[in-house]
Amino acid sequence: MLTTNNLFKTVKITSKNMIVLPKLVRERFHLQEGERLKVTINEDKIILSPFLSICKLEGILKGKRSAKELLEESRKNISRFD
Repeated sequence: MLTTNNLFKTVKITSKNMIVLPKLVRERFHLQEGERLKVTINEDKIILSPFLSICKLEGILKGKRSAKELLEESRKNISRFD
């Protein structure tokens, strides 16, 4: 049985330099359209990791600011590096 622990799939880079993640991978990591992935280069490997969204963290920390406020601040900070 194929599990996410031993998944081996190939993906193709399109003419627009895009790849499609296999459905099993998207489901395993609960990835949805528009979500960001972190790209890490480790020697000769390309590693894609889910970039944890503030919205997914809502409710785990106590504070006066809402998840929307934190997300907007995060987007402003990220856009400085784009």
